Amino acid sequence: MHRNVKTGSVLVLTMVTMVLLLLACGPQEISTQPVDTSPDSTAGSLKEIFPTTVTLISISDNATSTEFTINPDLCRDDQGPDCTELRLGDDYFTTFVPKKGYLYSCNDKNPNAPGSREDKITWINFAESTWNLLQKLWLPETKSGFDPGSYTEGLSDQTREITINNLPVDKKIGAWPMTDYPILTEIDGNPGIPASQNSSFSYSANPSKNPTPTCVSLGAIGVTKNGVVIYNAADARGEDAVAREIVDVFGGHPAGSNYHYHFIPDRLDNESLSDGHSGIVGYINDGFPIYGYKGEGGIEMSNDDLDLCHGHDHGSLAYHYHSTIEYPYTVGCYKGTPSSVVSNQIQPGGPAGGPPRRRP
Repeated sequence: MHRNVKTGSVLVLTMVTMVLLLLACGPQEISTQPVDTSPDSTAGSLKEIFPTTVTLISISDNATSTEFTINPDLCRDDQGPDCTELRLGDDYFTTFVPKKGYLYSCNDKNPNAPGSREDKITWINFAESTWNLLQKLWLPETKSGFDPGSYTEGLSDQTREITINNLPVDKKIGAWPMTDYPILTEIDGNPGIPASQNSSFSYSANPSKNPTPTCVSLGAIGVTKNGVVIYNAADARGEDAVAREIVDVFGGHPAGSNYHYHFIPDRLDNESLSDGHSGIVGYINDGFPIYGYKGEGGIEMSNDDLDLCHGHDHGSLAYHYHSTIEYPYTVGCYKGTPSSVVSNQIQPGGPAGGPPRRRP
């Protein structure tokens, strides 16, 4: 009786051993793990707003989402501001008088407007009022189609006429809505989905400077040659939109269905003049052009190089604005007389419908 039990045990052990050997030596395509079909499984094809390398960092061992960060060329040279300690623009917002490095806004702050959740933001050092661009999260690109973008520009009777549908001409746009990325919606509940919206702008082709600068409005303050409008540096609450809000890796996000940029995506700074100075990336509502990140000699610009309105005047280029990687990013005030969208006014505001930010 005991002998039969022992023999049976040996047979069972032998069979188990054979099964284990078969599993170990079987075809490599056999897997006991489920196939990852989440949006993050395609993250390897992520493209960014900058010529850069994407770093994928797991949130935790049990995370179902992936943190997306970027490392732009603007942050890898010895020029311009330090991307790991960019000043937070919240305290550089004024409605009184224009100041260098400030946003001179026509509208006061609105703490009750929707926005990101401060207690979930990990890349801002609130004690020091700085933020780290290299640690900020960005929404990845989309694999589904949006309507193609359009941009037309013409001169007529000393007027520059621009028509767009407010979607990127280069077709680079994020995976909106953000609902597939709970790690992002936990921070910023923006429910918006970009949609085509035809708009026309009429600017003076020969703008002139005013003795006194004008405050910057909400909504579209200009338009890029990529067919997407520019909003000022503040979110709906009057705080630093680039630092606080989730935008896609191509630099934009929607307010409702109105896709827009709060800063100039570096990829749009793709033309240079003979001395290395950036080319025109768009036009501001007062008719003056906005150039990319580099000034004369190809040197990256900072607030110290620019005036109250984030521009300067030199040579044959006359007066113009510049993009910078530090707040207020595009313009701080209007140097000339602003005009407005001629048709189908693009509405102001931040991520309409997002939840109020909960402070710690």
